[in-house]
Amino acid sequence: MRKNVVTFEFVKYPVYSLKEHASHTFIREFAAVAAALVLLGIFTGWNFFLHERSVKKSPDKGDVSERDHYTDTAGWISRRLAFHDFEWGNPADTAAHLATHGHGGKQSFIMGAGVPYSPGLWTRFKDLNPGDSSWIRVTGFVWFSFPAAGLKCNLVATCNHKGLNYKYMFVDLGRENLKPGQWNKVGIDYRIPTPPDPEDVLQAYFWYRGGGEMLVDDINIEIFTPAKLKENHE
Repeated sequence: MRKNVVTFEFVKYPVYSLKEHASHTFIREFAAVAAALVLLGIFTGWNFFLHERSVKKSPDKGDVSERDHYTDTAGWISRRLAFHDFEWGNPADTAAHLATHGHGGKQSFIMGAGVPYSPGLWTRFKDLNPGDSSWIRVTGFVWFSFPAAGLKCNLVATCNHKGLNYKYMFVDLGRENLKPGQWNKVGIDYRIPTPPDPEDVLQAYFWYRGGGEMLVDDINIEIFTPAKLKENHE
């Protein structure tokens, strides 16, 4: 039987003085922090680039505020897809991005330069199976303290095919006559298009592009399906 033989190789390392060692340690730590900041900047910039590229190459360019309108919900069956009231988590944890000021509760979500996208809806068509005429309604409440003209934020509803948006619609909150210092309800209706691929994704979210901070709370997404369609399936 062959026995495993372990060999050791002694490597002679250079010896530094304490002063030189401290200097080299500082340089290594500084380089590590600088590298982390560079990687973070690249990650943020790359995500922003992908979002801009997706909007520019989408069939609906997304450069004009646009939404579908469904004022009468009679004859439709609604079902909630997502709801975010942000009552979870500890506001003292800065990574949670929560404020101790809410619309329907005690907390809300803080949006700013470092947090441009809110929680919302992300679901694949194959899991949703929306049918040919279903639509979603996205609502939420926003609070800000600066003049409304400086509110650079869109409420977005879109579909995504392999990284590119199509039927990209949004509401420009800066043009909605919202009032600073109070909670404002905003919303968008969006008819779900026929997807090229069942792996395509339906999305809805707030996209904040301004300075300072804005609070968002009670984000609600519902899907509306024709009642006749439900009757036919029963």
